[in-house]
Amino acid sequence: ESSIKETGRYASQDFFSIFSFSLLQGDPTKVLSDPSSIVISKSLADKIFKEENPLGNTLNINNEEDYIITGIMEDIPVNSSFHFDFVLPQASFEKEKQWFAEWGANSLRTFVKLHSDVQKQDVEAKIKDIINKNHPETKTELFLQPVHNIHLYSNYKDGKQAGGRIEYIRLFSVVAIFVLLIACINFMNLATARSAKRAKEVGIRKSIGAGKNNLIAQFMGEATLIVLFALLISISTVKMVLPHFNTSINTSLEIDLTDPSTAAIFFLIALITSLLSGIYPSLYLSSLKPSKILKGVHKPGHGSFFFRQSLVVFQFSTSILLITASLVVYYQIDYIKNKNLGLNRENVMVLPIEGEMANHLDVFKDQALAIPGIKSLTIAFPSPLDVNFETSDIEWPGKSNKDLVSFSILATEYDFTETLGMEMLEGRDFSEDFKSDSGAVLLNETAAKVMGLTDPIGQNISVWEEKATIIGVVKDFHNKSLYEPISPQIIIKHPGYAESVLIKTDADKTKDIIAALEGINQKINPDHPFQYDFLDEHFNKRYQSEAIISSLANIFTIIAILISCLGLFGLSAFTAEQRTKEIGIRKTLGASISNIVGLLSKDYFKLVVLALIIATPIAWYFMQEWLHGFAYKIDLKWWVFLLAGILAIAIAMLTVSFQSIKAALSNPVDALRSE
Repeated sequence: ESSIKETGRYASQDFFSIFSFSLLQGDPTKVLSDPSSIVISKSLADKIFKEENPLGNTLNINNEEDYIITGIMEDIPVNSSFHFDFVLPQASFEKEKQWFAEWGANSLRTFVKLHSDVQKQDVEAKIKDIINKNHPETKTELFLQPVHNIHLYSNYKDGKQAGGRIEYIRLFSVVAIFVLLIACINFMNLATARSAKRAKEVGIRKSIGAGKNNLIAQFMGEATLIVLFALLISISTVKMVLPHFNTSINTSLEIDLTDPSTAAIFFLIALITSLLSGIYPSLYLSSLKPSKILKGVHKPGHGSFFFRQSLVVFQFSTSILLITASLVVYYQIDYIKNKNLGLNRENVMVLPIEGEMANHLDVFKDQALAIPGIKSLTIAFPSPLDVNFETSDIEWPGKSNKDLVSFSILATEYDFTETLGMEMLEGRDFSEDFKSDSGAVLLNETAAKVMGLTDPIGQNISVWEEKATIIGVVKDFHNKSLYEPISPQIIIKHPGYAESVLIKTDADKTKDIIAALEGINQKINPDHPFQYDFLDEHFNKRYQSEAIISSLANIFTIIAILISCLGLFGLSAFTAEQRTKEIGIRKTLGASISNIVGLLSKDYFKLVVLALIIATPIAWYFMQEWLHGFAYKIDLKWWVFLLAGILAIAIAMLTVSFQSIKAALSNPVDALRSE
């Protein structure tokens, strides 16, 4: 008497024996043995049956088949690669899908559990040619992928691992290391720059018997204490910020401080940071000569001055690298969002075809087209932006036996090109005026080129061993991700494959159209809740991870710039303090504020310019590598690097100028009073 919409999976009867999804009720070896059985999650059981025991009860799926509940499983954790609320037997799927028995069918994933004494490569050698032996025309080789690699290592090319989410982890790990290095550099810079302040302390300690090792231990201990306090503050901050961070990037990261491996990682980070930040200042300060210090003739050497300058250059090289990366990522994501896909995705509603809708498509179409604001309507399987339905079982005039081409197949009906605003290069779209169109197809221009058909209209090809006549060629449109080139595509007229209805609407009448469509759905398909999406939203969701990367890159860049500027701020303040008397004398001799500011800023300006020269070729190389992952991408323009450099120089000069202006405005009498 009530209906709900949930996501399920088909699986063979060994599913709960191979995987670790726990069953609260039911035998893992038997729950899927009957084609009419179903296993549901605890939350779904609670939603439907409340306090009643669900086992033995019947559920109807899609108003078609009744299934008897044979098992209750624990809810799937959010960090699982698989998400579902019910599991149906694979035997039920086989009964519905006749093509499942074909060797060319590859829609289901196959999981195998190996014996502990078996090597992966030995099994791969045995299964490699199973499909080729039974279906030679596919030329498909099988290999195994460990399940724990699926999430991070999802991209494969020619059977070799070629990236995936692991690339993002590596990218941001490198960025995080650079940010930490910048912070360590600040500590080293300021510690060595202020060596004169602690020189007397070192001289006195050495004169009363402190050895070099004692001083190194003292300064390293100070650095370690600072790092430990910083670690406690950072962990507390992350714990507070993490829920908001998870919400913003749509994930579920967490820090488990009770996990020994997590604690070990934190300890290792603290240890490395302490060594990086403290070792040079400790060695430098402990090597000072007490005889010179106590006579008041200690001055930092040229070596330490050059070392501090090198560290500033490294800091700003890293910052410029991050600024450039952020700009390139931003422009690439903007390019993707606004790229002409060859079809108009704006104001196109997408309605799933479920239940009785499939049996009353003509009625739905007539009633929907009568709604004011609806311009045209068509159907599609799969989504025209994500055509993952492919076949190599295509024959055409002049095809060689050596030609093995995989064609994307898109099933649709009338008004397809009109609804999506596509351009016809030759011929025409499917039309109700031509009854012969039931055996007609459209090609995209890439398919026509692959087939080598100079005059394709009217020529016959074979699709799945059935004759089809080419009636039109559409201009190429992006039927897959922009990471991939446009594939050859055949568009067939096949309402039986219908998965969704595409409706072109007037933008200013969307609200009224949705209400009217919901009313039609209630009449035609009352057992299924009304659902809809928009084609442009579907497109944006596909590149959501890239948008998140862009946001994270911006955050890391801002943090890196802030840390660099903090170090530069402290260093310029110390330099101004060291040159207080010089500034006082210059002002008494008539130097203007601009002269003083220029004097104190020019050295830092040179360092940042040098950092720009070093960072630019490195940034160009790494961003070219990143862009290679996209089949369609922006060209790296020289002005991107110039803009990054200008931003870095402007930020650095603003930071230094604050201290320079402060020093230039000081009263020279105060500086020279002691003389």
